[in-house]
Amino acid sequence: MKEFVKALAAHYEEIQLSYFQHLHAHPELSFAEYETSAYIKTQLTRFGVTIVEGISGTSVVGILDSGKAGPVIAFRADMDALPLQEDTELAYQSVNSGVMHACGHDSHTATLLTLAQLLAENQTLIKGKVKFIFQSAEEKLPGGALKLCQEGVMDDVDSIYAFHCSSMVPLGVIATTIGATSACIGTYDVVIHGKGGHICNPDQALNPVPVACTMATTLNQILAEKVSPLEKAVFTISYIQAGQRENIIASEAKLGGSIRTFNNELSAALFDQVRTVCNGICAAYGCTCHISTTVGYPAAVNTQAETILVDRAVDLLGYERWLTEPAMNGEDFSYYLLKKPGSMFYIGMAVDDTEKIFPHHNCHFQLNPQGLLIALEIELAVYLNAIGWENKTL
Repeated sequence: MKEFVKALAAHYEEIQLSYFQHLHAHPELSFAEYETSAYIKTQLTRFGVTIVEGISGTSVVGILDSGKAGPVIAFRADMDALPLQEDTELAYQSVNSGVMHACGHDSHTATLLTLAQLLAENQTLIKGKVKFIFQSAEEKLPGGALKLCQEGVMDDVDSIYAFHCSSMVPLGVIATTIGATSACIGTYDVVIHGKGGHICNPDQALNPVPVACTMATTLNQILAEKVSPLEKAVFTISYIQAGQRENIIASEAKLGGSIRTFNNELSAALFDQVRTVCNGICAAYGCTCHISTTVGYPAAVNTQAETILVDRAVDLLGYERWLTEPAMNGEDFSYYLLKKPGSMFYIGMAVDDTEKIFPHHNCHFQLNPQGLLIALEIELAVYLNAIGWENKTL
């Protein structure tokens, strides 16, 4: 399979690069990817890929149906950019002021668009259906994946795959994880209602500041006392706000923070603890409070069989493979994985010049264009493995 995949993908290298450069130069923010969406639809229509009707917003879903019995294999690419002014001096840098592809979603979209063209032009490779999901708004809650799942995009899918580029991992290194690969993310905000007054008469007021301090100290013990040490979780108190003057007792105090864990059920339990602690402390001090919680993306949990399939594709192509620990970042690919089995993996695309290696979400962020072809090869090999394709030659 190695020689076949590499030779076929190489035919599309320049096409893929042209897609990437166009997308990089024309970034759009989450939920506003109007030109990007139109561009993708134009290209898919040109290839003969069927555009799924009834998809809301700017996301685009295409289908290739072989007409033969077989599985429905889906690939996802996110396509939104970030509110940053690009400072890379690339020949194809952003022409949209204050907007930049600083997380590599352009590489994801360009690769999936190229895979769609490759399979549309080589339909003897297809068995069953291939679904191409171009998703809006991975960078902004509630994310584009949730709406797509609600609209039934995953209902007929058997398995789903996606890659994320990495500017910090060496070119051609592929990182995979069985199980959780990203965290369940959530935030909490607490408003403590006291009674304002003059500092000369504290007995006539209800000072919410000591309440907030006691609350913060107690909340900080939740992980140590209420969560198994075998669990991996983060609980932060990120801010406390109260008062304006040294001689005024404030009537209100605020505090809040974030929760991250690889266990979706644990996240809910932590929010319950926040409510119990905050309500109890307020009652003890004679205050009241309002607690609001926001559940962001669930943990993305790769299934074993599909990740092993990715590993096999990487090994067949001869690339270096790293087994990695999960990271505490959030990723809305998790919504697809709550519906059906699948796997997200990471492809190293670090540039050769070490002085130009910058992390994601940085105005100097850039990728090694050579990594695009590697990504195409791997997605193609993953697909062929997923349908049980037999070894062939060109």
